[in-house]
Amino acid sequence: MVCFTCGDRQWVFVKRAPLLETKAKLLCRGARVDAEARELFERQNPSKVKRGGLSSGGKVLLAETLFVNFPFYEKRDTPLEVVRDGEREFGVLIREAGEAVCSAEVLQAPDWYDQTVNGFPITAIFTAHNRQLATAVFEDCALFATQEQCRFCVINRSLAKRNPNLRLKSGELLVAALDNIPTDAYAGITLNGGMTTASGRGIEVMVPVVEAIRKNYPTTPIAVEMTPPAELSWIDALADAGVSSLMMNLEIWNEKIREKLIPGKDRYCPKNQYLAAFERALEHLGVGKVSTCFVVGTEPIESLKQGIAEVVSRGVIPSPLAGRYFEDIPDYPFVPDVDWREFLDVVRFAAQELKKAGVRTTDRAGCVACGMCDLIKDLMP
Repeated sequence: MVCFTCGDRQWVFVKRAPLLETKAKLLCRGARVDAEARELFERQNPSKVKRGGLSSGGKVLLAETLFVNFPFYEKRDTPLEVVRDGEREFGVLIREAGEAVCSAEVLQAPDWYDQTVNGFPITAIFTAHNRQLATAVFEDCALFATQEQCRFCVINRSLAKRNPNLRLKSGELLVAALDNIPTDAYAGITLNGGMTTASGRGIEVMVPVVEAIRKNYPTTPIAVEMTPPAELSWIDALADAGVSSLMMNLEIWNEKIREKLIPGKDRYCPKNQYLAAFERALEHLGVGKVSTCFVVGTEPIESLKQGIAEVVSRGVIPSPLAGRYFEDIPDYPFVPDVDWREFLDVVRFAAQELKKAGVRTTDRAGCVACGMCDLIKDLMP
Protein backbone atom coordinates (compact mmCIF):
# COMPACT_ATOMS: atom_id res chain seq x y z
CA MET A 1 0.00 0.00 0.00
CA VAL A 2 1.18 3.54 -0.77
CA CYS A 3 -0.04 6.57 1.15
CA PHE A 4 0.84 10.18 0.51
CA THR A 5 -0.31 13.50 1.89
CA CYS A 6 -1.08 16.63 -0.12
CA GLY A 7 -1.64 19.50 2.30
CA ASP A 8 -4.01 18.15 4.93
CA ARG A 9 -5.36 15.52 2.57
CA GLN A 10 -4.31 11.87 2.67
CA TRP A 11 -4.86 9.52 -0.27
CA VAL A 12 -4.59 5.77 -0.15
CA PHE A 13 -3.60 3.88 -3.29
CA VAL A 14 -2.56 0.32 -3.97
CA LYS A 15 -0.68 -1.42 -6.74
CA ARG A 16 -2.83 -3.25 -9.30
CA ALA A 17 -2.37 -6.75 -7.83
CA PRO A 18 -3.47 -5.72 -4.31
CA LEU A 19 -6.25 -3.68 -5.92
CA LEU A 20 -7.57 -6.80 -7.65
CA GLU A 21 -7.43 -8.53 -4.27
CA THR A 22 -9.45 -5.72 -2.69
CA LYS A 23 -12.11 -6.04 -5.38
CA ALA A 24 -12.19 -9.82 -4.91
CA LYS A 25 -12.58 -9.39 -1.14
CA LEU A 26 -15.45 -6.93 -1.56
CA LEU A 27 -17.24 -9.27 -3.97
CA CYS A 28 -16.78 -12.31 -1.73
CA ARG A 29 -17.07 -10.80 1.75
CA GLY A 30 -19.12 -7.65 1.28
CA ALA A 31 -18.57 -4.79 3.70
CA ARG A 32 -20.07 -2.85 6.56
CA VAL A 33 -20.84 0.76 5.70
CA ASP A 34 -20.76 3.52 8.28
CA ALA A 35 -23.63 6.00 8.54
CA GLU A 36 -21.91 8.84 6.70
CA ALA A 37 -20.85 6.61 3.82
CA ARG A 38 -24.29 5.03 3.66
CA GLU A 39 -25.77 8.47 3.03
CA LEU A 40 -23.67 8.66 -0.15
CA PHE A 41 -24.96 5.29 -1.31
CA GLU A 42 -28.55 6.37 -0.63
CA ARG A 43 -28.01 9.29 -2.98
CA GLN A 44 -26.72 6.77 -5.51
CA ASN A 45 -30.15 5.12 -5.43
CA PRO A 46 -32.61 7.99 -4.76
CA SER A 47 -35.78 6.06 -5.61
CA LYS A 48 -34.66 3.14 -3.41
CA VAL A 49 -34.98 0.58 -6.20
CA LYS A 50 -34.36 -2.89 -4.78
CA ARG A 51 -33.82 -5.49 -7.45
CA GLY A 52 -33.00 -9.13 -7.00
CA GLY A 53 -29.60 -10.55 -7.78
CA LEU A 54 -26.29 -8.82 -8.08
CA SER A 55 -27.79 -5.47 -8.97
CA SER A 56 -28.25 -4.86 -5.24
CA GLY A 57 -25.35 -3.33 -3.35
CA GLY A 58 -22.99 -0.39 -3.47
CA LYS A 59 -21.23 0.79 -6.62
CA VAL A 60 -17.78 2.36 -6.33
CA LEU A 61 -14.67 3.08 -8.35
CA LEU A 62 -11.60 1.76 -6.55
CA ALA A 63 -8.50 3.98 -6.72
CA GLU A 64 -9.73 5.53 -9.99
CA THR A 65 -9.13 2.14 -11.63
CA LEU A 66 -11.60 -0.70 -10.95
CA PHE A 67 -15.39 -0.58 -10.76
CA VAL A 68 -17.11 -2.87 -8.25
CA ASN A 69 -20.64 -3.55 -7.01
CA PHE A 70 -20.44 -5.16 -3.58
CA PRO A 71 -23.04 -6.26 -0.98
CA PHE A 72 -23.70 -4.40 2.28
CA TYR A 73 -23.82 -6.39 5.51
CA GLU A 74 -24.93 -5.28 8.94
CA LYS A 75 -25.03 -8.65 10.71
CA ARG A 76 -22.82 -10.96 8.68
CA ASP A 77 -19.20 -11.10 9.78
CA THR A 78 -16.79 -9.28 7.47
CA PRO A 79 -13.43 -7.62 8.11
CA LEU A 80 -14.14 -4.94 5.49
CA GLU A 81 -15.59 -1.55 6.28
CA VAL A 82 -16.43 1.44 4.09
CA VAL A 83 -16.12 4.84 5.77
CA ARG A 84 -16.58 8.40 4.54
CA ASP A 85 -13.52 10.27 3.35
CA GLY A 86 -14.40 13.81 4.38
CA GLU A 87 -11.79 15.36 2.08
CA ARG A 88 -13.63 14.33 -1.11
CA GLU A 89 -17.28 14.99 -1.91
CA PHE A 90 -18.07 11.40 -2.89
CA GLY A 91 -14.98 9.81 -1.43
CA VAL A 92 -14.80 6.78 0.83
CA LEU A 93 -12.04 4.61 2.24
CA ILE A 94 -12.03 0.83 2.23
CA ARG A 95 -10.73 -0.50 5.53
CA GLU A 96 -9.70 -4.02 6.42
CA ALA A 97 -9.38 -4.89 10.09
CA GLY A 98 -9.32 -1.17 10.83
CA GLU A 99 -6.56 -0.26 8.35
CA ALA A 100 -7.25 1.81 5.24
CA VAL A 101 -6.29 -0.22 2.16
CA CYS A 102 -7.84 1.71 -0.72
CA SER A 103 -9.48 4.98 -1.67
CA ALA A 104 -12.73 4.82 -3.63
CA GLU A 105 -15.36 7.05 -5.16
CA VAL A 106 -19.09 6.37 -4.76
CA LEU A 107 -20.72 6.44 -8.20
CA GLN A 108 -23.44 9.04 -8.39
CA ALA A 109 -26.97 8.76 -9.67
CA PRO A 110 -27.28 10.18 -13.19
CA ASP A 111 -29.45 13.26 -13.73
CA TRP A 112 -32.19 11.31 -15.51
CA TYR A 113 -32.94 9.22 -12.39
CA ASP A 114 -35.54 11.77 -11.21
CA GLN A 115 -37.82 11.33 -14.23
CA THR A 116 -41.04 9.38 -14.66
CA VAL A 117 -42.19 7.52 -17.77
CA ASN A 118 -45.85 6.62 -18.34
CA GLY A 119 -46.46 7.20 -14.65
CA PHE A 120 -43.58 4.96 -13.49
CA PRO A 121 -40.28 6.10 -11.96
CA ILE A 122 -37.73 5.71 -14.73
CA THR A 123 -35.49 3.72 -12.37
CA ALA A 124 -38.25 1.09 -12.15
CA ILE A 125 -37.62 0.57 -15.87
CA PHE A 126 -33.90 1.17 -16.40
CA THR A 127 -30.95 1.56 -14.05
CA ALA A 128 -27.34 2.42 -14.82
CA HIS A 129 -24.66 -0.19 -14.19
CA ASN A 130 -21.30 1.36 -14.87
CA ARG A 131 -21.65 2.29 -18.58
CA GLN A 132 -24.54 -0.10 -19.15
CA LEU A 133 -28.30 0.45 -19.03
CA ALA A 134 -30.02 -2.59 -17.55
CA THR A 135 -33.59 -3.80 -17.13
CA ALA A 136 -35.48 -6.98 -16.34
CA VAL A 137 -37.97 -7.46 -19.19
CA PHE A 138 -39.71 -10.36 -17.43
CA GLU A 139 -39.26 -9.69 -13.72
CA ASP A 140 -40.44 -13.07 -12.55
CA CYS A 141 -39.70 -16.75 -13.17
CA ALA A 142 -42.11 -19.61 -13.84
CA LEU A 143 -40.04 -21.92 -11.65
CA PHE A 144 -41.22 -20.26 -8.43
CA ALA A 145 -44.74 -21.57 -9.09
CA THR A 146 -43.46 -25.17 -9.03
CA GLN A 147 -40.94 -24.61 -6.20
CA GLU A 148 -38.12 -25.47 -8.62
CA GLN A 149 -36.44 -22.07 -8.63
CA CYS A 150 -32.68 -21.68 -8.39
CA ARG A 151 -31.90 -21.68 -4.69
CA PHE A 152 -29.90 -18.45 -4.88
CA CYS A 153 -32.44 -16.52 -6.98
CA VAL A 154 -34.45 -13.64 -5.52
CA ILE A 155 -36.01 -12.18 -8.67
CA ASN A 156 -39.55 -12.62 -7.30
CA ARG A 157 -38.64 -10.67 -4.14
CA SER A 158 -38.05 -7.47 -6.11
CA LEU A 159 -41.37 -7.82 -7.90
CA ALA A 160 -43.24 -8.28 -4.62
CA LYS A 161 -42.31 -4.72 -3.60
CA ARG A 162 -43.07 -3.11 -6.93
CA ASN A 163 -45.90 -2.34 -9.32
CA PRO A 164 -47.19 -5.62 -10.84
CA ASN A 165 -47.70 -3.75 -14.11
CA LEU A 166 -43.93 -3.82 -14.47
CA ARG A 167 -43.70 -7.60 -14.24
CA LEU A 168 -43.55 -7.80 -18.03
CA LYS A 169 -42.23 -4.67 -19.74
CA SER A 170 -43.13 -3.92 -23.34
CA GLY A 171 -40.78 -2.70 -26.01
CA GLU A 172 -42.82 0.48 -26.23
CA LEU A 173 -42.30 1.21 -22.52
CA LEU A 174 -38.55 0.61 -22.78
CA VAL A 175 -38.24 2.84 -25.83
CA ALA A 176 -40.22 5.58 -24.06
CA ALA A 177 -37.74 5.36 -21.17
CA LEU A 178 -34.72 5.38 -23.48
CA ASP A 179 -36.06 8.51 -25.14
CA ASN A 180 -35.55 10.24 -21.77
CA ILE A 181 -32.01 8.93 -21.24
CA PRO A 182 -28.81 10.27 -22.88
CA THR A 183 -28.07 6.88 -24.44
CA ASP A 184 -24.86 8.11 -26.05
CA ALA A 185 -23.39 8.24 -22.54
CA TYR A 186 -23.73 4.45 -22.26
CA ALA A 187 -21.94 1.67 -24.12
CA GLY A 188 -24.91 -0.68 -24.36
CA ILE A 189 -28.22 -2.03 -23.08
CA THR A 190 -28.61 -5.26 -21.10
CA LEU A 191 -31.97 -7.07 -21.02
CA ASN A 192 -32.61 -9.96 -18.68
CA GLY A 193 -35.48 -11.80 -17.06
CA GLY A 194 -36.67 -15.04 -15.55
CA MET A 195 -37.53 -18.24 -17.34
CA THR A 196 -40.86 -19.24 -18.83
CA THR A 197 -42.01 -22.77 -19.64
CA ALA A 198 -42.80 -21.87 -23.27
CA SER A 199 -40.50 -23.28 -25.95
CA GLY A 200 -38.56 -20.02 -26.02
CA ARG A 201 -37.94 -20.25 -22.25
CA GLY A 202 -38.36 -16.45 -22.18
CA ILE A 203 -36.87 -15.52 -25.55
CA GLU A 204 -40.40 -15.22 -26.91
CA VAL A 205 -40.89 -12.09 -24.77
CA MET A 206 -37.41 -10.75 -25.60
CA VAL A 207 -37.72 -10.82 -29.40
CA PRO A 208 -40.36 -8.03 -29.75
CA VAL A 209 -38.52 -5.92 -27.18
CA VAL A 210 -35.22 -6.20 -29.06
CA GLU A 211 -37.02 -5.41 -32.30
CA ALA A 212 -38.57 -2.26 -30.80
CA ILE A 213 -35.28 -1.00 -29.37
CA ARG A 214 -33.36 -1.82 -32.54
CA LYS A 215 -35.90 0.06 -34.67
CA ASN A 216 -35.53 3.20 -32.59
CA TYR A 217 -31.87 2.85 -31.62
CA PRO A 218 -30.29 1.07 -34.60
CA THR A 219 -26.65 1.35 -33.53
CA THR A 220 -26.94 0.73 -29.77
CA PRO A 221 -25.49 -2.65 -28.69
CA ILE A 222 -28.09 -4.88 -27.03
CA ALA A 223 -27.20 -7.84 -24.82
CA VAL A 224 -29.77 -10.42 -23.70
CA GLU A 225 -29.37 -12.70 -20.67
CA MET A 226 -31.58 -15.76 -21.13
CA THR A 227 -32.11 -19.44 -20.55
CA PRO A 228 -31.42 -21.69 -23.57
CA PRO A 229 -34.65 -22.32 -25.48
CA ALA A 230 -36.17 -25.74 -26.05
CA GLU A 231 -36.15 -24.94 -29.77
CA LEU A 232 -32.93 -23.42 -31.08
CA SER A 233 -34.83 -21.54 -33.78
CA TRP A 234 -35.64 -18.99 -31.05
CA ILE A 235 -31.97 -18.02 -31.05
CA ASP A 236 -32.24 -17.44 -34.79
CA ALA A 237 -35.23 -15.17 -34.15
CA LEU A 238 -33.37 -13.22 -31.48
CA ALA A 239 -30.38 -12.76 -33.80
CA ASP A 240 -32.69 -11.62 -36.61
CA ALA A 241 -34.27 -9.11 -34.20
CA GLY A 242 -30.87 -7.47 -33.81
CA VAL A 243 -29.33 -8.73 -30.58
CA SER A 244 -25.61 -7.96 -30.26
CA SER A 245 -24.54 -10.51 -27.65
CA LEU A 246 -26.01 -13.31 -25.54
CA MET A 247 -25.51 -14.49 -21.97
CA MET A 248 -26.70 -17.99 -21.10
CA ASN A 249 -25.68 -18.80 -17.55
CA LEU A 250 -24.71 -22.38 -16.73
CA GLU A 251 -24.07 -21.33 -13.11
CA ILE A 252 -22.96 -24.82 -12.03
CA TRP A 253 -21.05 -27.54 -13.90
CA ASN A 254 -21.29 -30.45 -11.44
CA GLU A 255 -24.35 -32.56 -12.38
CA LYS A 256 -25.37 -33.58 -8.85
CA ILE A 257 -25.14 -30.05 -7.53
CA ARG A 258 -27.09 -28.71 -10.53
CA GLU A 259 -29.94 -31.05 -9.59
CA LYS A 260 -29.88 -29.76 -6.03
CA LEU A 261 -29.35 -26.00 -6.45
CA ILE A 262 -30.97 -25.25 -9.82
CA PRO A 263 -33.56 -28.04 -10.07
CA GLY A 264 -35.95 -26.40 -12.53
CA LYS A 265 -33.28 -25.15 -14.86
CA ASP A 266 -31.57 -28.52 -14.75
CA ARG A 267 -34.82 -30.27 -15.67
CA TYR A 268 -35.91 -27.90 -18.43
CA CYS A 269 -32.45 -26.90 -19.64
CA PRO A 270 -29.88 -29.67 -19.06
CA LYS A 271 -26.24 -28.97 -19.70
CA ASN A 272 -26.22 -30.37 -23.23
CA GLN A 273 -28.94 -27.89 -24.13
CA TYR A 274 -26.70 -25.04 -23.06
CA LEU A 275 -23.85 -26.38 -25.16
CA ALA A 276 -26.08 -26.67 -28.21
CA ALA A 277 -27.39 -23.14 -27.64
CA PHE A 278 -23.84 -21.81 -27.35
CA GLU A 279 -23.01 -23.33 -30.71
CA ARG A 280 -26.05 -21.84 -32.41
CA ALA A 281 -25.44 -18.40 -30.86
CA LEU A 282 -21.80 -18.43 -31.93
CA GLU A 283 -22.88 -19.19 -35.50
CA HIS A 284 -24.89 -15.98 -35.53
CA LEU A 285 -22.82 -13.64 -33.38
CA GLY A 286 -19.27 -14.96 -33.52
CA VAL A 287 -16.63 -15.60 -30.87
CA GLY A 288 -16.47 -12.89 -28.23
CA LYS A 289 -20.21 -12.26 -28.17
CA VAL A 290 -21.44 -15.24 -26.13
CA SER A 291 -20.82 -15.60 -22.38
CA THR A 292 -21.91 -17.68 -19.40
CA CYS A 293 -21.60 -17.17 -15.65
CA PHE A 294 -20.56 -19.70 -13.02
CA VAL A 295 -21.47 -19.14 -9.36
CA VAL A 296 -18.33 -19.64 -7.30
CA GLY A 297 -19.09 -21.22 -3.95
CA THR A 298 -21.59 -23.78 -5.22
CA GLU A 299 -19.30 -26.63 -6.28
CA PRO A 300 -15.74 -27.97 -5.91
CA ILE A 301 -13.09 -25.85 -7.61
CA GLU A 302 -12.02 -28.83 -9.74
CA SER A 303 -15.38 -29.25 -11.44
CA LEU A 304 -15.79 -25.49 -11.75
CA LYS A 305 -12.49 -25.25 -13.62
CA GLN A 306 -13.52 -28.20 -15.79
CA GLY A 307 -16.65 -26.31 -16.82
CA ILE A 308 -14.71 -23.14 -17.49
CA ALA A 309 -12.20 -24.97 -19.70
CA GLU A 310 -15.03 -26.68 -21.60
CA VAL A 311 -16.92 -23.48 -22.45
CA VAL A 312 -13.73 -21.63 -23.42
CA SER A 313 -12.84 -24.47 -25.80
CA ARG A 314 -16.14 -23.75 -27.56
CA GLY A 315 -15.47 -20.01 -27.85
CA VAL A 316 -17.67 -18.94 -24.93
CA ILE A 317 -16.47 -16.39 -22.35
CA PRO A 318 -16.87 -17.57 -18.72
CA SER A 319 -17.78 -15.05 -16.04
CA PRO A 320 -17.11 -16.47 -12.55
CA LEU A 321 -19.28 -14.68 -9.97
CA ALA A 322 -18.90 -14.92 -6.21
CA GLY A 323 -22.02 -16.38 -4.64
CA ARG A 324 -23.80 -13.58 -2.79
CA TYR A 325 -25.75 -13.73 0.45
CA PHE A 326 -28.81 -11.51 1.08
CA GLU A 327 -29.16 -10.97 4.81
CA ASP A 328 -32.24 -8.77 4.36
CA ILE A 329 -34.26 -11.71 2.98
CA PRO A 330 -35.75 -13.89 5.75
CA ASP A 331 -34.76 -17.55 5.55
CA TYR A 332 -32.60 -16.97 2.48
CA PRO A 333 -31.60 -20.56 1.65
CA PHE A 334 -28.22 -19.96 0.00
CA VAL A 335 -25.36 -19.19 2.39
CA PRO A 336 -22.15 -19.16 0.37
CA ASP A 337 -18.74 -19.00 1.99
CA VAL A 338 -16.47 -17.94 -0.84
CA ASP A 339 -12.78 -17.62 -0.09
CA TRP A 340 -11.54 -14.60 -2.00
CA ARG A 341 -8.26 -16.36 -2.77
CA GLU A 342 -10.08 -19.26 -4.41
CA PHE A 343 -12.30 -16.81 -6.27
CA LEU A 344 -9.31 -14.93 -7.61
CA ASP A 345 -7.63 -18.23 -8.53
CA VAL A 346 -10.72 -19.29 -10.50
CA VAL A 347 -10.90 -15.99 -12.38
CA ARG A 348 -7.19 -16.13 -13.19
CA PHE A 349 -7.64 -19.68 -14.44
CA ALA A 350 -10.46 -18.49 -16.69
CA ALA A 351 -8.31 -15.63 -18.01
CA GLN A 352 -5.45 -18.05 -18.73
CA GLU A 353 -7.77 -20.43 -20.59
CA LEU A 354 -9.08 -17.52 -22.68
CA LYS A 355 -5.55 -16.43 -23.51
CA LYS A 356 -4.51 -19.95 -24.53
CA ALA A 357 -7.57 -20.30 -26.74
CA GLY A 358 -7.17 -16.84 -28.26
CA VAL A 359 -10.67 -15.87 -27.15
CA ARG A 360 -11.43 -12.34 -26.02
CA THR A 361 -14.59 -10.37 -25.54
CA THR A 362 -15.79 -7.92 -28.16
CA ASP A 363 -18.94 -7.16 -26.17
CA ARG A 364 -19.98 -3.57 -25.62
CA ALA A 365 -23.15 -4.65 -23.80
CA GLY A 366 -23.83 -7.20 -21.10
CA CYS A 367 -22.36 -8.31 -17.80
CA VAL A 368 -18.82 -8.95 -19.04
CA ALA A 369 -18.74 -5.50 -20.62
CA CYS A 370 -19.97 -3.97 -17.35
CA GLY A 371 -17.44 -5.74 -15.13
CA MET A 372 -18.76 -4.53 -11.78
CA CYS A 373 -19.73 -7.92 -10.34
CA ASP A 374 -16.83 -10.03 -11.59
CA LEU A 375 -13.15 -9.75 -12.40
CA ILE A 376 -12.90 -11.42 -15.79
CA LYS A 377 -12.89 -8.12 -17.70
CA ASP A 378 -10.10 -6.83 -15.43
CA LEU A 379 -7.95 -9.90 -16.15
CA MET A 380 -8.98 -10.74 -19.70
CA PRO A 381 -6.18 -10.78 -22.30
